Amino acid sequence: MTDQNRKYIKKEIGRLLSEIWRIKGLAEQEYGPNHQITRKISSMHADAQILLKEI
Repeated sequence: MTDQNRKYIKKEIGRLLSEIWRIKGLAEQEYGPNHQITRKISSMHADAQILLKEI
């Protein structure tokens, strides 16, 4: 993978993390922090953070 591709991927994953965080906040307002949907979104955020660290 070229350095340029790596930077682009990191940038896009960063955007994804930001959007997931925003949606998680909305889900918490609507359903509460312990609802299945909110927990799943939190899990997605954690998975994306792990992916970012692997790059």
